[in-house]
Amino acid sequence: MTCMKVTAALAAFACTTYLGFLLAQQRRYPQSSGPAPRHGPPRPPRPQARRSGDDDLDAAAAERHHIHAEPHSPELIQFDDWSAKGRFTKPPARPYDTSYPSLTNLWDLVQRWNPDNVTMPVPFHETLAVLNYSDPHERALAEAYRNAEVPFKVYDVPDIESVRDAWTDVYLTDQFDRKGNQFKVEESQDNHFMYWRSPSASGRRAYPNWAPPTDIVHSTFADWLSFARGADDRQLGAESQHRYLMMGTPPLSALLRGSTVRRSHFVTKDLPCFTPQKENFFVTDVRKNKGVQCRFGMRGVIAEAHYDGGRNMVAMLRGAKRYILTPPTSCAHLNLIKDRKHPSFRHSELDWSHDPSAKQAFSAATAGAIDTIVREGEVLYIPSYWIHYIASLKYSTQCNTRSGSPPNRDGEADIGRCMGGGGAPTAATKKGKKKRRGAPGFHLAPGEVKDH
Repeated sequence: MTCMKVTAALAAFACTTYLGFLLAQQRRYPQSSGPAPRHGPPRPPRPQARRSGDDDLDAAAAERHHIHAEPHSPELIQFDDWSAKGRFTKPPARPYDTSYPSLTNLWDLVQRWNPDNVTMPVPFHETLAVLNYSDPHERALAEAYRNAEVPFKVYDVPDIESVRDAWTDVYLTDQFDRKGNQFKVEESQDNHFMYWRSPSASGRRAYPNWAPPTDIVHSTFADWLSFARGADDRQLGAESQHRYLMMGTPPLSALLRGSTVRRSHFVTKDLPCFTPQKENFFVTDVRKNKGVQCRFGMRGVIAEAHYDGGRNMVAMLRGAKRYILTPPTSCAHLNLIKDRKHPSFRHSELDWSHDPSAKQAFSAATAGAIDTIVREGEVLYIPSYWIHYIASLKYSTQCNTRSGSPPNRDGEADIGRCMGGGGAPTAATKKGKKKRRGAPGFHLAPGEVKDH
């Protein structure tokens, strides 16, 4: 009996002590039904998960989802302040007219801001139309610019804003290294990355001494990310070793299952506006869609000038990149590789940052161009066959998706004349079966031409 009394007393003492501890914790850390307090300025409410597709303008306007409010780097779009406190200026939103876009001489652009220099001029004056996607009026203006086949940018896109929050370093490392989503990493001994593909048999015969301009290296995503983040910390120079990470998803035609899209890859899940079931603002022809191609860049990485066939939507999800755009009519001045058998076909052999011959080529009155900084949260539209030159200003993540050529095939004739008839696809080449190519571990759909 005495033993039972002692045991009961000890149990009562332990229970009283535990209850006292819980009450003390409650007084010290009171529970709250709201979110945890944040440091810094207040953040607008997050959008709810959306399933209806990006064309639900009423829902988008009602949500008024956030644009990041935290005091990040100056290239980021801040909540209710596209200009980032005056660091960027843009033209007022206005309807498209035939005087747009205003072109500047290409040599003047390159000379004024050398592509090897990653420091943004402040203020940076945008000449492209920059429109708010979630504003019904401005979105209608953007559709008119797209249909006119001229470049422009939109921001405040619900799906893009969600990805900006979701794609943290931890999330991406988990997707690539733990879940095994495929990618490849190219390495260059400086900051220039010339596109190349493994040459065909005829290409090897035509160019027996050709060697790849970059190496494909084995790397985990975590190792690549550490290298890229370190480049920002060290302010890595243009002459140092750089690495460029690339991955892609199959075209929509391979993902459609009846009226639904198979979304097994995290990119297709996270970017439904780029992988729709039917045509939308970003994908104008589902049947000719080329999938989503994502490029993870680091400070200084330059993708040499090239063109792509098909309407191209480029979303900046992290960091910022400088794009120099020039219309197909400028093709003759850019020294593009015209031979389809060459592993770097349709890319420029000129080094825009150092080549002395660039001045002579770019100074021509017909060599017009546009300079733009695509900032985190913006989507750039590149019309079919427009040549673009890309420089990553810091660690950056972009994803793009391409549809087929516009109905009137804008730009195709100019490229055909410039490239000797080999630059634009013909009906025969479209129907022909193309060889599957790509490095081991890098997904390329059959017939796909990867772009930078």
